[in-house]
Amino acid sequence: MRFFEYFSTHELETIHEATLTVMETAGLVFSYEPARKLFAGAGCKIDGERVFFPKKLVEEQIEKAPSQFTLYARNPEKNVTIGGDNIAFMPCYGAPFVNDMDKGRRKGTLEDFNNFAKLAYESPFMDITGGMMTEPNDICVANRNAERIYSSMVLSDKPFMGAGTNGADARQTIEMASLVFGSRKEMEQKPPFISVLCSLTPLGYDDKMCEGIMEYAKAGMPQLISSLAIAGATSPVTMEGTLVVQNAEVLAGITLSQLVREGTPIVFAGSSSATAMRYGTLSIGAPEMAINTAATAQMGRFYNLPVRGGGALTDSKTMDSQAAYESMMSMMMATMSGINFVLHSAGILEGYITASYEKFIIDNEICGMCKRIKKGEDITAEKLAVDAIRQVGPGGEYLTHMHTFKHFKQALYTPSMEERDNFTSWESKGGLTMEQRANAKYKEILKNYEEPYMDGSIRKDLDTYINSIRNA
Repeated sequence: MRFFEYFSTHELETIHEATLTVMETAGLVFSYEPARKLFAGAGCKIDGERVFFPKKLVEEQIEKAPSQFTLYARNPEKNVTIGGDNIAFMPCYGAPFVNDMDKGRRKGTLEDFNNFAKLAYESPFMDITGGMMTEPNDICVANRNAERIYSSMVLSDKPFMGAGTNGADARQTIEMASLVFGSRKEMEQKPPFISVLCSLTPLGYDDKMCEGIMEYAKAGMPQLISSLAIAGATSPVTMEGTLVVQNAEVLAGITLSQLVREGTPIVFAGSSSATAMRYGTLSIGAPEMAINTAATAQMGRFYNLPVRGGGALTDSKTMDSQAAYESMMSMMMATMSGINFVLHSAGILEGYITASYEKFIIDNEICGMCKRIKKGEDITAEKLAVDAIRQVGPGGEYLTHMHTFKHFKQALYTPSMEERDNFTSWESKGGLTMEQRANAKYKEILKNYEEPYMDGSIRKDLDTYINSIRNA
């Protein structure tokens, strides 16, 4: 399918040149000394913690990152290609709270995290299990990364997301993954996970993110180099200015990764949006978020890199009409603009703060619809159906025609949640709302969940590792 394009080629080039000018003249702050030393050795001017990037260096490093790569699952049938014309969906990420219709809003727990891992595994539309789908607040901070990675590898056989917190957690993620997927050398060839590392807007990176980027790059592990600039707060209020800030931060992170290890797989990751000026808060349900998604998709293609953006994003505090229209707006823009990696594809409420069980199920339906749209059409004689049209003729019907029986399963998306029956039938089944059906659906999935097979010796080694963390 053709992509929606927000800017012209000339405008993209203008944004690129403005970005390089900012990187060279304003610079970016890197508080992590090993990163500054690496930049200095590559020819960057250093002033305290500020790094000034030569234009030629940035452009050279961008070209070293691959335009496409594969994440390798425990189940090879679930490998995921990132880049090209592919789109991959991941669930919610980073929410400290969870919400459902029975218990309301509360702090997330390890049980909640595990439940979302199971839901993502069972979903036919979630391509990657997810990362910190909700914060497990009931266990100590020191153990949280190990517990998340353990659950992600045991409860699902899809690729997963590693730690995006600091260097120590990155090393632990690599170590744990090697118990399941083989040595570091084997994982370099077939990476099983990807992690998101974020800038410190405006125009900076802290120690934790720099160390994480460098650890993953040393191991050849894919990573999303991400920026979340907030127009009117941490970046200029104009979307063009915000895009320049976002671009500078992402390109600086990519440059760091490639200086550590040439060819490190990278996703150009933009998640910037706008300030709700009335309240001074981040708004991810704003149309400017969708604009940034389209622009980010174009910038990723401009640099010939896989690109991240969008998600089923909303500022709504509950499952309501606002949640529905904001989420579909964001998901459709990601789909139509050519985004490859969609984080927060299911479950997010309240501006990244809350993960909702019911919204996870409803957003999953949105993902199915978007994948149907993304699939596109092949114009063939059979699909043009001239013979069928001639046979039915004027005033006829196609419901009972063999052409319909032959093609309807492939031609039409079949929803699992939508109510498309007539009013009387819907009423006779209890007249349930979408939210009520979603509540019942997630419980049904969790009740019927079966853990995917894992080799006994591998599971034993993994259990020994996690028990050593728990008993420390």
